[in-house]
Parts: sequence; C-alpha cells; structure tokens
Amino acid sequence: MDKVNLLENVEELTLYTGTFGRKKCTCSCIGCTQESYGKKHKDYQGNLEQIKVIIKKLPNLKNAYILGNPDVSVDTEFCNRAAKEFIKAGKKVMFSTSGYNGVEVIKKLTKEIDAKSINYISYSVDTIDEKKLQYLKGNKKINLKEINEAIKYCLEKGIIVKIQPTIWEINQDDYKEIIETYSKMGIEWFTFHAGSFEALHEKKNPLKHVEPKKWMEIVKEINRLAIRENLKIKAPKIFLDEEEWQIYNKENKVYCQNGGKGLQVWMEEDGLKATFCPVLSEVMPEFTFDLEKEEPELLNTEKNKCIVCSKCLDDNLKNQSVKKDGREFLLNNKMVHNVCRYYSEKRKYG
Repeated sequence: MDKVNLLENVEELTLYTGTFGRKKCTCSCIGCTQESYGKKHKDYQGNLEQIKVIIKKLPNLKNAYILGNPDVSVDTEFCNRAAKEFIKAGKKVMFSTSGYNGVEVIKKLTKEIDAKSINYISYSVDTIDEKKLQYLKGNKKINLKEINEAIKYCLEKGIIVKIQPTIWEINQDDYKEIIETYSKMGIEWFTFHAGSFEALHEKKNPLKHVEPKKWMEIVKEINRLAIRENLKIKAPKIFLDEEEWQIYNKENKVYCQNGGKGLQVWMEEDGLKATFCPVLSEVMPEFTFDLEKEEPELLNTEKNKCIVCSKCLDDNLKNQSVKKDGREFLLNNKMVHNVCRYYSEKRKYG
C-alpha cells in the first residue's frame, strides 16, 4: 500500500516521548511492556521538532495519547509541552499515569492546558489493595490516597478521568471493587486489559495470565455492570466461544481490527520509530519502521489468524490449549478461540 495513503488512515497516536524505558521510570511494574525496549535503546528525551514532524506525517490525526517516557511522571514538563504542540495543531490529547506523586504531577502535566482539549487522563489502578498495587507497580511510594486526591483534582478542573486496570491472575477478582470504588467518586469510564501479553514473550515473569474460562466470566460480568450502572466500561474478549467466533469472523472484514487507524511511536535519537501494532513489534521487530523514511506495512496474512496471539500467552496457559500453541482451548468439551483484543460491545457511552 502507498505510504502516504497508509499514514493518512491514522487517527490516533500512542506516543512514548523517549526511550528511557524502565531504567528511569518512577515505577518498576512487573508486567512492564517497555522494559526490554528501554534496554535495547540509548537513553533519549524527545524534542518538539519531532512532535512537529509527527503532526506533518499524520494529516488526519485526531487524538494523541501521551504515555510519557514511559510514564508522564518521568518527564512531566516535556509531556506538557508536547501536548500543547498537538493542541495548537487542532488535536485532542490524552495522558496515562501510574498516579505517582499524585496532584503534583497532574498540576505540572496540565499547566496552561484547557480541560476541553484533554479527552481524558487515565490512571492505571490495578487494585485498591495498596500492598498488592505496590507489588504490581514495583514501587512502595505508590499511594492510593495520593492517586485519589489527584483524581478528585482532575474532576474538579473538569478533566474526564478513566480508570485503566490491567488484570492478571493475582488481581483477577478485584475488578468489581475497582468499579464500585471509583464510580462512587464520580468516574464513569473504565477500560480493562487482560494482562500485557507482550510483556511475557520469552521472559521469566511471576505473573500469570487469566485463564480462558475466568476471563470470559469477567468480561460478561463487566458488561453486565456497565449496563446496570450506566457506565462506559470496556474489556476485550480475547477468548471466544463458537457463537462469538462466528460473529467475530463476520464483523471483521480486514486482517486486523486496528486497520491502520492507530499508530504507536517512540521518539528516539535516530528518528521516530513507529508500529501499527505494539504486540507485533515486540515479537517481530521488523514491523517497526521509521516514520520519516521507511515504507510502513500492515501485516498481510489470513484474516482473523493473528500470528502473535499464541506467542503472547504465558507457557502455562499455552500448554493448556488443544495443540499447545495457545490458539484453541476446550472448555466443557466446547471449543474456545484465542483472538487479539476483540471489543464486540456496541453500546454507546451513557
């Protein structure tokens, strides 16, 4: 596909503002997706000239999701300046934070930015058990009281807050309490992730993925709670029964649900490295390209047969599959299919 046309499809950008990785991060999350990336690349802080290049290369960009380096608490002032550059170009911004240093970070991050230009700030709160949260974040300085004070500050300023937990086996039963606690604070938006698959690829890790039966139960209950409480809650169906599998195949007309509309970019010393799928780039580095110089590609393979799904499950779970490849599982003598982050719920917010 022509380079210009492909980049014109991009509407949403996920941006890492440098390549410090875990080495300088304020947390040491056990399931960090940037740990290996940071180790492979020289420490580097991006600059505003690179932001201008990104804006020029992506003419139909609508939203820039700024993750920081890799957290906004690492390079808060630069994230603020980068956000202003996107806003000046008519884009909306979003931020993601671990909640480290609470209100102090948020005040610096949003300084002189109109709340209307911020789609949301997401907080990666994986549990409201503080000891468990500190274990998952790898940092005893993470403090739920500080996080909650920062969230209240955002709400008072008219900034929409989203809670974004990552669910592993260790915290697989905490989702209800998370929803209950933060909906009482006035938050109506939650996005759940089923473990950071790419974080476990060829690595020893004390965390385990949620097993298919349990994850299917969690997704069903989360969607029920969304309807009952009138909340915007999303959780991916990554394990589908036969009926869902048939619907999935009918709905998806292209290989990847992303379809090239989302792009992830790392700002590096030798250029802007980008990928249409961070999971794919983790297991197949050749699908990371230089935003300024190279011809970007979407993986061309059989529809609905993502080649990275089976590689991203932990070995224990993979060995439970029918062919020990992580693709299909038998539950109560019925087949369950593994897919990549399938969001089937069509219900609108509110």
